[in-house]
Parts: sequence; structure tokens; C-alpha cells
Amino acid sequence: MPVAASLSKPVTAAEFENLLAPFAPFELHPGLAVGVSGGPDSVALTLLADAWSRARGGRILALIVDHGLRSASPAEAALVAGRLAARGIEARILPWRGVRPASGVQAAARAARHALLEAACREAGIPHLLLAHQREDQAETVFLRRKAGSGPDGLAAMAAVVERRHCRLLRPLLAVPRSRLIATLKAAGESWIEDPSNTDTEFARVRARNDLVGAGGEAVARLAEGARDAGMARERAEERAAKLLARTVSIHPA
Repeated sequence: MPVAASLSKPVTAAEFENLLAPFAPFELHPGLAVGVSGGPDSVALTLLADAWSRARGGRILALIVDHGLRSASPAEAALVAGRLAARGIEARILPWRGVRPASGVQAAARAARHALLEAACREAGIPHLLLAHQREDQAETVFLRRKAGSGPDGLAAMAAVVERRHCRLLRPLLAVPRSRLIATLKAAGESWIEDPSNTDTEFARVRARNDLVGAGGEAVARLAEGARDAGMARERAEERAAKLLARTVSIHPA
């Protein structure tokens, strides 16, 4: 299949099963939570996760964070929840009620989003939180960290699995290009919402995205693959450190 055709091919149920396989084991009837922004990546992930979970007698919970940073965001969150409900997917809107800082709004919003998502997982008793970061997101992260002079750990970018106190964060789409997620939605007859902040060049990530678009798809693929390789090296180093601690460290009660 030509490269262009493969990049516009929907993600199949079998492919998604393979993408989730490295995160096993799951429960017999798995419950999954999905962080949903309403954009194409997270909506596609929600549909794929829903089909995967239903096939195993499980369920998913779509968690929609309303940051309240734009006047339209409450209505957009309600629209996304309604569309998912029409597909039989339970959705919960999580409003951010914290004080907005004068600067660093994106970082504050990200921290608030993670706190809200993890609290909702704890309340629902769901230990798996799926996030929709995809190949371009990973490449942007590597690009930004290279510019900042990050070392090998930083260049590993976003980890596929992050263990948190009440759940684990899973990123099954890190090797999947956005074009395939959009194709997945089109094949399902589902629409999505475009956040205007994704084109606001005030933000460094948007500028990085524009730079990478100009560099072409091969550059994006190389950056994402480099992050994967660096991530594997980081995992091996952590495993060696854990084994060393197990052999050499003793813990004694006070």
C-alpha cells in the first residue's frame, strides 16, 4: 500500500487490540476511562476504546474537562457529551473551578486537567485512564525538548505508561498519525471540535507544530521513533537501577 494511502486508512479494531496489548493485563470485563477534549484524536480513541471494551463485556467512561478558558467551552463540552451519549457511551463533564493564573495558563490547565481526570477515575473505580496523544504530539514534544537542550530522559518524551496514585495513564496512540484518527472518525460518521488555541502561535507547541508541518511527515516519524527508542533505553536503565536497589539496599523499621 502506498504511504499516502496507509496514512489515510482508519484504525481497525484488530489494530487497536494490538495497540492495547502491551498494557495488559486488564480485568475480565475491563473498565476504561478516556480523557476527551472533543478533538479528533480523543474522540477517535473513545470510539476505538468503546468497541474494544464492549467486545469484552466491559464499559468506558468518557471524561470531558471543561477548562472554562473560552466562552464557548461549556456548550462544546455538552455537545461532545451528547454525541457520545447518542452512541451509548457514558460521559461526564469535569469543570475546572480553580483560579486562573496571570501567566502559564496552559501549564496550569494541564495540571488541573490531570487532577480532575485522576480524581474522576478514583471515584468511578476505574484504574486505566487512556489519553489520546498521537505521533505528531510525541514529535512536537521531542522537538521542543531538543530546542531546550534536554538530555536522553527528556528526549524520551511522553511515556506510554505512567503509574499514578489512583490509576495508570495509558497512551496507546503514540505511534499513530493524526490522519489515521481523522479517517477513523470519518469512517464512523462522527464529527469533532477544533480548539482555536491549537492554531494560536502565542504558544510554543503550536509554533513547533507549524515547523514540523513544514519539515514533512518523515521528520515527524523520525522524531517519534527517536522518542520510542529513548523511552526503551530509559526503561532499561530504570530496570537496572531497580535490580541494583533490590540487591544492595535493606529497609529496616525505625
